Amino acid sequence: MNSLNFLRIACVALVGIGLSACPPVTSKTPVGTTVKALRDPALTGMWRGRAGGDVVSTFTFLPQDDGTFTVVLVTPPSGKDKGGYGVFSVQTVALGRYHFMNTRETFEDNKPATGTMADNTIPMLYRFTDDALVLYLVDETAAKNAIKAGKLQGTVESGEFGDVTITAAPGELDAFMASPAGRALFTRPLAILRKMK
Repeated sequence: MNSLNFLRIACVALVGIGLSACPPVTSKTPVGTTVKALRDPALTGMWRGRAGGDVVSTFTFLPQDDGTFTVVLVTPPSGKDKGGYGVFSVQTVALGRYHFMNTRETFEDNKPATGTMADNTIPMLYRFTDDALVLYLVDETAAKNAIKAGKLQGTVESGEFGDVTITAAPGELDAFMASPAGRALFTRPLAILRKMK
C-alpha cells in the first residue's frame, strides 16, 4: 500500500465513500505563514496506531536542522496487502489554541513523490490527549461547503470525487484556520497514535 493509497483509504474511512475517493484536501499555501513556525518537540519519536482501517502503521518523526520533521510512515504487509511506506516533510505551527501540520509528500515507495500531495501541502490538525496523538485531515465535504459558501477560497474539481484545493491567501487562510469555522473543517480523527517506548 503506498502512502497515497493509505491517505485515500483513511479519507474514505472518514467520509464513508467508495475506494475511488480523491486524495486528501490540499492547500496552495501552508497554514501559519503569518506566525513563526516552531517544531513541536513533543512529536519527536515513533508513534503507532490505526488509520482508516484495521492495519497498524508507524509514524516516525525525525527532527531536521531546518526546523521541520521528516516523517516516515510505514504500513506493514498483511494478508490483504503487501504494505508500503511514504516519506513526508512536516512543518508544525500554532494558531492560537489550534496546532497544525503542513505536510508534503517527498518520497513514495522507492521514488520521489509527484502529484498534488507533493506539489501542495496537506493541512492537518493535531492535538494531544493524556496518552495519544490525534491527527485530523480536512473533511472533504466540509471544505467543499465552505468553498461553495464563499467562506474559504478554493477550487473543487468537477465530479463526485473531484479534488479539493484551498487557494486562500496566507493571511486569509490563517485567520480562517484560527477560527471555530476553520476548526470545524477537521471533523473526525484520521489516526489516534500512541508513542512507542
